[in-house]
Amino acid sequence: MPLKLSSEDRCLVTIAATVFLISVLLAFFLTPAESDAHFATSYSAASEGAKAAYLLLHETGYRVERWSRPPAELKDARNTVLILTDPEDIPSQSDRDALAKFTSDGGVMILAGAYSPLFVSEAAPLQLPISLGWETFPAQAPSPQALSAPEIKLDAIASWSKAGQGIGLYGDNSRYTVMQYAHGSGGMIWLASSSLLSNAGLRESRNLEFLLSTIGSKSRRVLWDEYFHGHREAAPVAVAHPQLAWLFGQLAFVAVAVLVTFSRRSSPQRAPRPESRLSPLEYVCALGQLYEHAGAANVAVDISYERFRYTLGKRLGLRPSATSQELTGAVAERWDIDSQDLRTLLDRCESARFFEDLTQKEALALVQRLHQYSVLLKLFPDPAQEIR
Repeated sequence: MPLKLSSEDRCLVTIAATVFLISVLLAFFLTPAESDAHFATSYSAASEGAKAAYLLLHETGYRVERWSRPPAELKDARNTVLILTDPEDIPSQSDRDALAKFTSDGGVMILAGAYSPLFVSEAAPLQLPISLGWETFPAQAPSPQALSAPEIKLDAIASWSKAGQGIGLYGDNSRYTVMQYAHGSGGMIWLASSSLLSNAGLRESRNLEFLLSTIGSKSRRVLWDEYFHGHREAAPVAVAHPQLAWLFGQLAFVAVAVLVTFSRRSSPQRAPRPESRLSPLEYVCALGQLYEHAGAANVAVDISYERFRYTLGKRLGLRPSATSQELTGAVAERWDIDSQDLRTLLDRCESARFFEDLTQKEALALVQRLHQYSVLLKLFPDPAQEIR
């Protein structure tokens, strides 16, 4: 069955399709490529990325691979080095427990980045107020790294004090920039900055030697973590590639627009619900506009007040000329209300009805108070119940 659309429907669909195509083009052209990420991911070729280190290890025969699964799936910890630099996601408690078990079972973890303190229980380095640029730091303790790299160069963005726990591998006279912690059969190398392993830092003197000496034998398995960079095997495609989420969202928008446009023309015809003519809204609006134009706010108070007095006197069995004192006295005998407040309201309404300069705000306040007492004393039936 061919789809029949009116000219208005075709115009709507055309506009929606045009917006969709423009959004898709903008998403693909304006979304930054993953290789331009400004953190130490093995996918990034930017100066802050770590693609050079990953490819160098791969091409020189190391058993290196990108790790995109949860820490709980880490196996063969005794023969594995996990490189976790510049994580962007916050780990769960189960992730922290899995990493602690990994190092306790003999695994080695190389850690760096602003969120790195959230992954371990050791004292984190203090963030520096400003980066002082690339500096050279000599070895501070005997280690395999110190034997191959007597000094390293990095852009320190944090540091440990000399009084900190653990073994300070590199630093200067007042601070450490690389710390080593032991965990059971394994341990952790914590860097003050991932710049040491970055594409720019790997070209600096002795930084490559530091990385190779930390990994050790080529028989060890090297895992470059991408799980906490958002590259997860179990993640939906739309999560791994945000531009696809926009694509699917726009497709859904176009589909809903077409469906709604077509269904409005082909759905069953139903008569509108009849409007109650007991109190036509247009009459009420016209009367209100007339009072507003004439500046007769006191007339509105007079009408509401007389209706309230008449209905209340009829309910109490009083004569129409009953005074405010008589009305409030009779009300106080039947209902538990503040008779003095009601007496004051009635007296104000009695005066306001003759005050031609009464403002709309004052008139509205008096009418609202009368309405509140009408509801409290149940003087008038509920219109909704009458219609039903």
